[in-house]
Formats: sequence, structure tokens, C-alpha cells
Amino acid sequence: MNNMLRRLKILYKYLIYLMKSTTKHGVHSPFVFDFITKVIEDKTKYVSYSRVEEQRAKLLKNKNLVEIVDFGAASGNAGYSTILEQVRHIARRTSIPQSQGQLLHRIVKYFKPMMMLEMGTSLGISSIYQVSAAPQSFFIGIEGCATTAAIAEQNLQKFSDNKSYSIVIGNFNISLPHVLSKLEKLDYAFIDGNHAYKPTMEYFSRLLPYFHEDSVLIIHDIFWSNGMEEAWKEIKANPEVTVTINLFHMGLVFFRKGMPKQDFIIRF
Repeated sequence: MNNMLRRLKILYKYLIYLMKSTTKHGVHSPFVFDFITKVIEDKTKYVSYSRVEEQRAKLLKNKNLVEIVDFGAASGNAGYSTILEQVRHIARRTSIPQSQGQLLHRIVKYFKPMMMLEMGTSLGISSIYQVSAAPQSFFIGIEGCATTAAIAEQNLQKFSDNKSYSIVIGNFNISLPHVLSKLEKLDYAFIDGNHAYKPTMEYFSRLLPYFHEDSVLIIHDIFWSNGMEEAWKEIKANPEVTVTINLFHMGLVFFRKGMPKQDFIIRF
């Protein structure tokens, strides 16, 4: 029943989003107008799309039983949970939907970030959507579960000829500071991990010093819970943030100096 109620709440929020959202014709920012035209509305069938979906199809047929560790919001008060689950069920439960994965591909292709970070790699479907859009970039994925991280690395091997990636295994609270200590800056980050207020704000606070004027931050599932909505509101209000774009299933954050502080709700 609780799961059903949560779905109904999200549906209600989605209907509100549809009523408030606009297209590029209601946007007066050249930057956002160009983004909508060249990314949101891009209907090109990139070769990588079919390749990634072929990998997803293989995962969805994989009946191997593996042990997974979850440090996320669903893990409860213990901080983590361990269960046995078939790969196909993990793929169905955790992999990013096709339309959102393809959007990530287009975002990366448009902004061409050189240093990319993903928090919450799981089996790697979202990872290969992003990596395939920027072969010149270096990609770091952080994943709490060693089993799913190993599968993600196998997938990445098929999409990166020069091994321009690294999968870091461990709890975000420990792994993220370790990763950031080796970086000078971040051009792009995708947060798809612990969907709760406190950890999301902690991740944002840790990442913020590494962002620059051209950096892009994407936060997945901004309406997943009341806590995620609160985190999204607080991130939008941060003085370092100038432009935000609400696409319902994900929020985009920009730090472009000289631009007026604006929040756009764009139909996707």
C-alpha cells in the first residue's frame, strides 16, 4: 500500500509539473532556448542508442543470481542491506529508462565535458549512455555494490577503447571524498544514488568546490520523495547556482556567471 501511495503521489506531482512546464517558445534565455532546441528536441537516432539497448536486453535476460549490497535510501536504519537477486531483476529495477538514458547521452554530447562523475552506477546502463557520447572524456563511476560494479565495468569495456574510465567501489560517504581529493575540477556530475535529503545535500556540498562556470550537475529523481524535493529547492537557492532546469525525472544545475538566477520547468 505504501508503494502504491508513493506512486500516486508521484503521478500527482507529475500532473502538476505538466501544467507548469513550458516549451522553448516560453523561454527568454538564449542559453536555455539553444539547449532545448539542440538537446531536448534532438530526435537523431544515434548509433550508440541501439548498442546500449542491446546491452540492456542482455541484462534483462540474465538469470544469474548475485549478491548485492544497497547503501541507498531503501536500505533502512542499518545503513546497508544485502540480498540475493537475479541480474535481470536488478536491471529492471535500477537501470535508467531508455528516454532518460538517451537524454543523458545528448547532454554529454552537447556540453563535451572532459572530467565526468557518476554517483550510482549500478549495472552501467546510464554509464555507457554517457561514455559513448564523449569518447575523449574521462569517466568515474562510484558504486556501492562490488557485484553490480563488476558488471558495469564489463559493459564499459565495450564502449571505451582506451579505458578512459574508472569504477570506484564503496559507500559514497567514504568513496566520494577519496575521488575528489585526486581531482582539480569537475565538468559534469550525475547524482543517482541515495535518494534522500541529507545525503543529497552532503554530496552537493562536497562537489560544489569542484564545479566551474561551464560545469553541469544532473540530479536524478528530484521528485522521488519529499526529502528530494526539499534538496532540489535548497540547491536551486544556493548562491553559486544561476540556472536550473526541471525536467521532472531529473534536475539540471548550472553555475554560469553573469546570467540571471532563473529556474525553468521544461516539458520533456
